[in-house]
Amino acid sequence: MKKKTYRNNNTQSVQDILEQIIDSPALSRGIKETRVVKAWKTVLGPMIENVTRQLYIKGGVLYVNLSSSVIRDDLLMHKDKIIESLNKEAGGKVIYDIVIR
Repeated sequence: MKKKTYRNNNTQSVQDILEQIIDSPALSRGIKETRVVKAWKTVLGPMIENVTRQLYIKGGVLYVNLSSSVIRDDLLMHKDKIIESLNKEAGGKVIYDIVIR
């Protein structure tokens, strides 16, 4: 008796499968959000990173807790430019607002 083999003739490369997974909306957004958080140091420099206590994104808003009120006030004045720079580093429109505390 001949053994049946079930083989899918619709084969794809591992690269194609990974690209499909990464391009899924939920995962793609998560990757871009991670890029924004990592870009904080690059865009704003080590001095700002040193006074940054907490940094996270929720609902398209970047929440930043700082230990310096003077730097907080300075960053608030340049909020639009910071948003633009972080989104550029992330490769798309990820954050729409920043809340700096």
